[in-house]
Amino acid sequence: MKLVAASGMCGYGFDESAFERAMAMGPAAIGCDAGSMDPGPYYLGAGQAFVSREAYRRDLDLMIAHGRRLGIPVIVGSAGGGGGEPHLAWSLEILGEIARARGLALKVAVIHAEPDKAVLRRKLAEGRIRPLGPMPELTAETLDKSARIVAMMGAEPLMRALAAGVDVVLAGRASDSAIYAAPALRAGFPKGPAWHLGKIIECGAAVALPKVGSDCMVGHLEAEHFLVETPNPARTCPRIRVAAHTLYENPSPYHLVEPSGMLDTSACTYEQAGERAVRVSGSAFVSARQYTVKLEGVALAGYRTLTIGGVRDPGLIDQIGPYLDALKANLKKRVASVGLGGEPYELVARVYGKDGVMGEREPLASRTAHELGILLDVTAATQEKARTILSMARHLLLHSDFEGRLCIAGNIAFPYSPSDVDTGPVYRFSVWHVAELDDPCELFPTEIVTL
Repeated sequence: MKLVAASGMCGYGFDESAFERAMAMGPAAIGCDAGSMDPGPYYLGAGQAFVSREAYRRDLDLMIAHGRRLGIPVIVGSAGGGGGEPHLAWSLEILGEIARARGLALKVAVIHAEPDKAVLRRKLAEGRIRPLGPMPELTAETLDKSARIVAMMGAEPLMRALAAGVDVVLAGRASDSAIYAAPALRAGFPKGPAWHLGKIIECGAAVALPKVGSDCMVGHLEAEHFLVETPNPARTCPRIRVAAHTLYENPSPYHLVEPSGMLDTSACTYEQAGERAVRVSGSAFVSARQYTVKLEGVALAGYRTLTIGGVRDPGLIDQIGPYLDALKANLKKRVASVGLGGEPYELVARVYGKDGVMGEREPLASRTAHELGILLDVTAATQEKARTILSMARHLLLHSDFEGRLCIAGNIAFPYSPSDVDTGPVYRFSVWHVAELDDPCELFPTEIVTL
């Protein structure tokens, strides 16, 4: 069986000529992941995609056109980015536009992944939801306050959809690897190679060189091994990158947990099969005693306003830490002076050029800089309150004294006018847990629609 990963992310693009070469190899299915939690909680909470509509449609359009030409299914996982209900609706609308524009009748399996909170409350009461990593125990109150919660499906809901003979599987939040494991498992291939192949190609040409943009990847699956190949003649596929990809987004290079069990790559060998392909053998899969799925949920944290400025005064640079500490203390007094003293808010000051990325976790000793970029952001209960408090913080940043100060004008240069930017609602991760299931499909109802 041959499987094609069109891209590492639907909307990130791929080389059309390379994709056509992949289609000429006779694949059984075209897959593409469309989502991630990497961009943070906002997109799940707001129900928005983190790629442009035009780019998303372009990738889908080419996949649908070739899928219908060859009579093979197109499988899209974590549709729309977050894989929730608004993301599915957005993706389905785009599919409808493509169907009309191309004069196609598309049979689509829509797999929902945003479970009813009543179901989750029942599982919580039964003790069947536990934290994933350093998260607190889940409570019914946290569930109720969460703006959106999705469950990450394994291969079984996708296999059920494929069994319905659909042209397109449009799945909510899904395991990236399951997009490719599903057609392989349904065809009877062993779980080890099926899941390992899915893990390697789910990011498209991420294992190929040069790493410039996104591109497609082909997986050739055999009974005891598999081959990954880039169809783009301008790229190569080194075995070291294929081997290293098992560590990508994973704490172990040998053990990768999926809903139905664990992929074990500790006995794998990686052999170069020409410049553009690598053969992988020895993949094993250990089935879990209990089927589990990851739950991802977000809650509204408030509204944010931010400002960006720069400082080049060496006297201020030398004491920027104490200066910002004093700013925060003085801000509390200013906020109270306008009657907002009892209002909760959060001020974050990021100093780029001095521990701006890692903050207190920065392992390197601070070095003297000749200029610093300062980003102040305030999160408060409403946008108006965030804007009010940020304007006070910005004024204090600009016009406060410090020891040895020589100027009597502003301390900060602002590159933009207006200087303050409202970014709207802010979400935080509230649910990052694992739920036990009796049926792999119980949280993932599927409907068949014709576009």
